[in-house]
Amino acid sequence: MGRILAVLLIIWVGWSGSLQARTVGTEISSEISTEISTETSTEQIIVKHKPVKDPEYAKWSRLAFQEAGRLYTLLDYKYLGRSTIAPGVVQQQFRFWVRHHGVEFPLIVSIRYDPITEKVFTIDMEQEQRGNLPIL
Repeated sequence: MGRILAVLLIIWVGWSGSLQARTVGTEISSEISTEISTETSTEQIIVKHKPVKDPEYAKWSRLAFQEAGRLYTLLDYKYLGRSTIAPGVVQQQFRFWVRHHGVEFPLIVSIRYDPITEKVFTIDMEQEQRGNLPIL
């Protein structure tokens, strides 16, 4: 009876250790390596975090939030993309869902700048024209 309990205990410890390693791997996207010490027969999990890099448009997103937030109550936003307008002029566009005087509507914020110096030329805010959209 003692041997059976010992075997079940060893199986349970091994299973719970592998379960713990899988849980750590799913909660954070990291590299996980396992080191086993032969002297004390203990297991150590080493987690190496990869630095999270901001997207290329993060700086322009913050600027768009700041400018639109001065005039409107911001509810939601979506990054629409980057386009080259002319040589030396790049545009980043964002769609905000805003509220102004109790009315909610989509607002397009366009930031035009020099891609080399990052000097801002214009920041345009325009209500998006939706026309008569059917309600689904």
